[in-house]
Amino acid sequence: MKKLATLAFAVLASGCFLTISADSTPIDSSAINTVNNSGSATQDITANPAWAAALPGSTWISFANTGNPSTPGFTTLPNGMNAIFSQTFNLSGTITAATLSVLADDTASVVVNGVTVYAAALGGSYPTCSSVQIGCLTATEGIFNIAPYLVDGSNTISFDVFQENGSSYGLDYAGSVTTTPEPGLLLMLSSGLVGLGFMQRRKLV
Repeated sequence: MKKLATLAFAVLASGCFLTISADSTPIDSSAINTVNNSGSATQDITANPAWAAALPGSTWISFANTGNPSTPGFTTLPNGMNAIFSQTFNLSGTITAATLSVLADDTASVVVNGVTVYAAALGGSYPTCSSVQIGCLTATEGIFNIAPYLVDGSNTISFDVFQENGSSYGLDYAGSVTTTPEPGLLLMLSSGLVGLGFMQRRKLV
């Protein structure tokens, strides 16, 4: 209580309210963070050597061993199949920035809270994966501003990943969301501390 009272008096003496720094929420593909609708659990996979390295903080994922054809138990998926991978997370406060980078073999659609941010490049050229965004190479990495599609509360990002041509299959994504507390919350916290300080002072007098 004494520490809180001291903080409250400091706030009062300074003549200003508390400020709280922005929060950053990571978004990244992994067997832990990402679910899928295939009926099999999401798993981290060994990447195909031709793919770009996994984005910082993430891992290449699938629902089977579909990455590197040289690994024991490698599974080839039929062309034309697709699975939806998704991650749900909560945000609190005002969303000030949000970026998302996506790699996929062969290609993928990106949907944020039911809004299609990017439609998969179906029917195109697939020398290794999609030859245009979104593919599995650095040159075909999809980079998106998803801030307009996010809300204060629960959010879901989904990736519809397609096998169009070839043996390997996988998804990799990473990003972050920056939020700041609502002004009303800062005012409430500051007022509460000031009130606590007055109450503690009356007890000491």
